[in-house]
Amino acid sequence: MNTSIVRRILSLVTGFLRNTHVAQLRQMSEKKPRWIAGPLTLAALRLATESFAKKPRKGGDTPYLSHLLAVSALVMEHGGTEVQAAGGLLHDAIEDVKITADELATRLVEYGASPADAAAVSTIVEACTDGTSDQKRDGKDWLKRKQEYLTALAAKPADHPAMLVSLADKVHNIEATLTEIRGGTTAQVFYGQPCFNAGAPQQKWYYSTLARTFADKLGAHKEAGKLVKRLTSAVDEIFRSVEDWRPGDDPTAGTDSR
Repeated sequence: MNTSIVRRILSLVTGFLRNTHVAQLRQMSEKKPRWIAGPLTLAALRLATESFAKKPRKGGDTPYLSHLLAVSALVMEHGGTEVQAAGGLLHDAIEDVKITADELATRLVEYGASPADAAAVSTIVEACTDGTSDQKRDGKDWLKRKQEYLTALAAKPADHPAMLVSLADKVHNIEATLTEIRGGTTAQVFYGQPCFNAGAPQQKWYYSTLARTFADKLGAHKEAGKLVKRLTSAVDEIFRSVEDWRPGDDPTAGTDSR
């Protein structure tokens, strides 16, 4: 057989084998992760576990740690760094554990993280915090806290490390709500529970504004843009039949006057 023909056949066979499902899986398995978990991840996991061990998710008995792990996973799956993933694990620490950003960094260093990494994580957590560590957080200050959070979010550059963490947090929360809505309840009933500080119209305003802000900042991002689409889609579905509300309207509209 002509040598050139043999080479051509071999080339075709080799190309075919390289594109088989098995070969592709092997190539995928040979890839290395973007980063390898080290002392920072272990420190953040330890602190998150200790801090939230006895706390359930809002309105149920699911361990709160599930939310922290899910947010961190979303961060990792959408291009986040180890520092951002650690920030995902601890994003609610200042709000719910009532420690300061400096105390958070100190604890991480005590658990083995480097001072630089601990400080970077603390900065992310502080940026993701709704209000301050000493606030009571009830219906009376809900609007003020949300407005301040939205203003701070809009002022951040798209590449701020807290942006992806905040987005992952909102996506996990809103998709958990979407599961409840698809299970047969309504937004009005869901957000009418005593554990929420604002009713469905206010929540619609807040999440819709979040979705628009994240779309402006991260909508074109290759990885984070996928989360933006998930957030927008869930918000649209949940609040489809909920009346519009804006700051300045009757603050008790759609609430139980908490």
